[in-house]
Amino acid sequence: MEEVFEPVIDDDWEDFELVEDAQEGHDDLPHPQPFTVLPAPSSPIPAAAMSGSAAANSSQPLLPPVAQGVPAFKAQENSPDPFIVPVPSPAEQHTDVNVPPGIHLLYLLVTWLHVQFHLPFRACTALVNVVLLILRSFGVMFSTAPVTTLPRIMNKINVEPTIHLLPICPTCLEVYPNKKSTPSSCVLCTTAIFKAVSPCRETRSPVLQFPYMSIESQLATIIAVPGVEAEMDRWRSVPRYAGHYTDIFDGAVPRQLRAHDGTLFFCNEDSSGPNGELRIGLTLGVDWFSYLRSQIAPSHTSCPMSFNIANLSPHLRYRTANLILCGIMPGPKEQGPDECQRFCRVLVNELIRLWERGAVIATPSTPEGRLVRVILLCICCDKPAAHKLGGFGSHSHTFFCTRCWIRQSEKADPRSFLKDGFRPRHDHEHRMHGEAYANLTTTKAREDFTKLNAARWSEFARLPYFDMVRSIIIDPMHNLLLGLVKTHFYHIWVQGKILRPTKELRMLHGILADMPSYLGRLPSLVGIPAGGSLTADQWMLMATVIAPIAIPKIWHVYMSDPAAARVQRAATIQARLDKKAEARKQKQQKSKASGNTPAALETAPPSAIPAAANTSASSTGKKKRARVAKSSTHGANKPEPEEEELAACLHPDDPANFMKLCEALRLLLSREISDRQIDEAERLLSAYCSELVTLYGADVIRPNHHYAIHTPDCLRDFGPLHGFWTFLFERLNKVLKSYKTNNQSGVSTSRQISRASKQDKSGMFSEAATYMFSASADDRGTVQALAKELDEHQEDVSICAQIWN
Repeated sequence: MEEVFEPVIDDDWEDFELVEDAQEGHDDLPHPQPFTVLPAPSSPIPAAAMSGSAAANSSQPLLPPVAQGVPAFKAQENSPDPFIVPVPSPAEQHTDVNVPPGIHLLYLLVTWLHVQFHLPFRACTALVNVVLLILRSFGVMFSTAPVTTLPRIMNKINVEPTIHLLPICPTCLEVYPNKKSTPSSCVLCTTAIFKAVSPCRETRSPVLQFPYMSIESQLATIIAVPGVEAEMDRWRSVPRYAGHYTDIFDGAVPRQLRAHDGTLFFCNEDSSGPNGELRIGLTLGVDWFSYLRSQIAPSHTSCPMSFNIANLSPHLRYRTANLILCGIMPGPKEQGPDECQRFCRVLVNELIRLWERGAVIATPSTPEGRLVRVILLCICCDKPAAHKLGGFGSHSHTFFCTRCWIRQSEKADPRSFLKDGFRPRHDHEHRMHGEAYANLTTTKAREDFTKLNAARWSEFARLPYFDMVRSIIIDPMHNLLLGLVKTHFYHIWVQGKILRPTKELRMLHGILADMPSYLGRLPSLVGIPAGGSLTADQWMLMATVIAPIAIPKIWHVYMSDPAAARVQRAATIQARLDKKAEARKQKQQKSKASGNTPAALETAPPSAIPAAANTSASSTGKKKRARVAKSSTHGANKPEPEEEELAACLHPDDPANFMKLCEALRLLLSREISDRQIDEAERLLSAYCSELVTLYGADVIRPNHHYAIHTPDCLRDFGPLHGFWTFLFERLNKVLKSYKTNNQSGVSTSRQISRASKQDKSGMFSEAATYMFSASADDRGTVQALAKELDEHQEDVSICAQIWN
């Protein structure tokens, strides 16, 4: 049966009904009191970034950073690291295949065809035998008979990656090391961890397991590729100017990060790094996706945990082969906030080790091994995942923002659209809240604590250098494109009947049909069910190219008397608000009559609480999908009867308001950006959001409108948004969902090809590696392809200049 894929995650996660249901009876919570006494950090970090020389000459003592807010039992359970696995030294990693170069190349070719294009085992065996017959026909003889089966070939050239399968408790999802000393039953809930097997069998098979591949081993694979090591050090030679951002290393947070000895981690005074070390910055992406084997099979949700290497240029960073996929949280359901932390514990342990001690990895410049240190720059996820990993309350919590203490009821307040309009969250405060949460021993106490303080324990608090507030990114892809642009065009204009299907939308479709293809393509029937759902890059195209051309034309044609339009819009807003208030009143009366009030649920025993009162993530998703399916079916075949009679509801100030958003996006999407441009984009976003309340009513405001006010701060902290948005990790999800077999990834094959090309004296392996990498680079229509074309064009220009000179 043909496989069916469900969308990665419904991009419209800000559901009005779900948020309102979650907020009933909870919006009167008092603001959490800030901690009056906070422990001072061990390594003072100045407000402004210091250069390397300034740090060296500072009178402040260089003390190692110490993680604040970590409970003693959390430190004890990870000291020593129970998940650490010895990694072979650079000398031990080299394997001599003891075969002629031509046969070695044949082995690589067959393995590459199998991994990259899924050539069956039998076909691989046939290919090897036929090639050997061809060689023998030319009189080539071999002293040792070559192996011909694929398993023996892969074992001969050592391409199988080392993936550690960690046992998991199927009930509480506690992760255990894969060792003989691991207990047979979970120490927390006594559930059996391993399957029942014969006593004479030495190996045990876990009921549920967490596949984990170490960051260190994957870095060794990537760095072995020729040119990658130099690319990782290239950031040191890039000119840096105050108030100008070209990449993530211009951001305030990377410039302030401390190394294990208290010095700046990214110090570019030495071209080869401090003491010859290679310093690498990573960004973490975590995103759940659902995989449907068929139309009748249940959905299976998995969660890749992957790192992006910030040192690489865009065309290399956007290659999925250069992503570090360290683990996949197993399904079939999405993990809860506390359950996620048990998986994060494994990778945080390795991040601490790679930051404190580093790892000696063989590199092209230092075959005997070079010390490599790694640091986590930020976490880039959509809002639900960011709240889970960062230890914040749910995104539907009363205090929904990860950067300030705004309430849900205040998101339409004028202060919501001003910088520093509410008391900001701080790293130390969040760490103290997380420590207090971790020390609680009952589920009820933890739920009450989270309800009041919007905070939980996060394993990332064990990273001494990590800012728990600033380094949890508000993803611009979900916030600006799938948030602001989609909300304005679809939820406000289309669903609000401001753009009528037979009038304004039909004119928009005509404009789209006349657009030249080189500007980009949108669905020809955008805005109606037959046009389908737009992706994030299509919403970006809409806001930056299509809308600035089409919207003024549409309003010019269909705009009626401005004064009458203003009166009509005000009446429409008031009617909509009255209708919602009446629906809310009826819902409360119905809930009161059935006894399902918040007070009744709190006093009732757990067994008496209906399942709907504790809505899980899966049931919430089912309800939401049902509403979407119902709304899509309704009106999908023909318009509603009253559509033809709808009066124009355009407002003369609508285009100017939307153009503020378009201009802000044009500035924020720049590859290079300055403080002046960030300030201007911040002003435009503030004005845009404030005007929404006047033009469309306070009920159209969503949390994303407030998050957008914090986006400029993310740019100041981490540079241009192309360095930290989630397009990259979403592409990895697409690759994983399209993977139909249990074959291993092509990373280890790439490593062997690269190693062979480095030891190649005749040039045969290098030429073959070029052919293989070129054939397997699936970068059509991606940022990687565009960046690569620009680089090749620049090389051609340089060659032409040399010829003419």
